[in-house]
Amino acid sequence: MQNIFLVEDNPIVSHLYRTKFANEGFQVELAEDGLKAIKLLATVKPDLVVLDLMLPVLSGVEVLKYIRSRPDLKSLPVILLSEAYMSDLAQAAAAVGVQQTLLKSACTPKLLLGIVNDILAGRPCIIDPSLQLAVSATPVNLA
Repeated sequence: MQNIFLVEDNPIVSHLYRTKFANEGFQVELAEDGLKAIKLLATVKPDLVVLDLMLPVLSGVEVLKYIRSRPDLKSLPVILLSEAYMSDLAQAAAAVGVQQTLLKSACTPKLLLGIVNDILAGRPCIIDPSLQLAVSATPVNLA
């Protein structure tokens, strides 16, 4: 059974996606804030992370920097699921390395499930650009 780690502070959104993934046979771990996510990553070994950017305590960018700094997590696939007005944070996160950036307001459980399945199977994800967070290929200094 594959394990999805959902890092989301909105209880309605987390319930919606957690239910969809569980119904499709995934084990789902949940963290409601960035600090809890980092603490759980010490013991939980997910196959993929779905990460919000705006989180209490530590931002999604800080969680992603932690993931990419750890040799055992460095290649862990991460999908950003956040809002359009987060373009600066999304840019910073994309510079650190993510597999996909999705607009929370445009995403559905079915769409996210398809993307997760594609990434886990090693298939390319072709997504309508209107469903993605706006990020460019220009590197951002995270120091």
